[in-house]
Amino acid sequence: MSDKSLRVAVVGAGTLLGKALSDELALSTFASADLRLLDDDEDVQGKLAAVDDEITLIQRIDPDSLEGCDFVFFACDPAITKKHLRQALKANAFIVDLSGELEKAPGVLVRAPWVPERPAGDTVPGVHGAAKVATPDLDTRAVVSAHPVAVLLAMLAARSQKVGPLHGLWATLLQPASEYGHAALEELHQQTANLLSFQPLPTEVFGGQTAFTLAVSFDAAGQATLSTAADKIRRHYAKISSVPASSLALQVIQVPVFHGYALSVSVEFPHPVAADTLAKALAGSHVRIVADATAFPGNVQAVEEQEAQILVQPVFPSSESDPASAEGSKDPSAEENVSRETNRFWLWIVADNLKFAAKNAIACAVELNRLRPRGKVQ
Repeated sequence: MSDKSLRVAVVGAGTLLGKALSDELALSTFASADLRLLDDDEDVQGKLAAVDDEITLIQRIDPDSLEGCDFVFFACDPAITKKHLRQALKANAFIVDLSGELEKAPGVLVRAPWVPERPAGDTVPGVHGAAKVATPDLDTRAVVSAHPVAVLLAMLAARSQKVGPLHGLWATLLQPASEYGHAALEELHQQTANLLSFQPLPTEVFGGQTAFTLAVSFDAAGQATLSTAADKIRRHYAKISSVPASSLALQVIQVPVFHGYALSVSVEFPHPVAADTLAKALAGSHVRIVADATAFPGNVQAVEEQEAQILVQPVFPSSESDPASAEGSKDPSAEENVSRETNRFWLWIVADNLKFAAKNAIACAVELNRLRPRGKVQ
């Protein structure tokens, strides 16, 4: 149920993530809240933003901009979060941080409400060593919204446990340019145009060529650091997942696309299971299983979709699947493969990176909203 008495602010409303967050807030339980769109960037201040068919101005962040706010979302650079954090705390607002600035702050939790909680008494890695599992309570004023890829992997790992313990989880993330904001999109566009006209390449964001190529690292002079992205995903996965982080191997590859995650994930179980059994286990909220590989969408088609889309492909020993391995043998049909058992699978996953991040942040706010005092104290 929406709450018309709430006041919600989005700091960084002019960013790609801020725009996605504003759009999702209009479709959430916060749809009737008083929404304030704020940004430090002079280029976007005063611009009109459409939120649920209503036109709203993106305003400059003044000393009193966050006064009276119940929730503040930081969808901006970490430096901007740091600059305006005191103002949000002074307003006594609940804070949902998508910038990562508050991750090392005492008492601030990394949250992913869609992921099943760890068992009570379990430990998670922390800045000052391992710590007991903690959940938001009446003293919680701020949380960090977990990286969307960590959320996806943790969700899938937890659901996979329904068919058996995971023996291994290997993931390759194909990361789009929009992870680094407007400047990265513009640089990718300009690199593409310059390459076709044999002109020098702009590299301020990526530190190297990303158009028409794949990269596992960039020059340190650039702003984009793939190792930092991979470390953040692993760190958040360790904090939110009920499946040990030791089972996860991850590589991040920058690809020359504008939007949308694509993930190639391999899972292995200690015993054989059927593909349709695994698919049923993975299906659920925020996930849609695609049965037909020939009709499976790419990352472009995943943009604006509400759910992550997953294709489950069993991996059989070559002697079982190669029609040339035995005379007269036939390659099994797709229908037969879903019921045949194996202990290894490929999962091909696509999702809207901005929408998925925004929806998890809103889920964090909903979780915090349940802790708000209701009624009057007698």
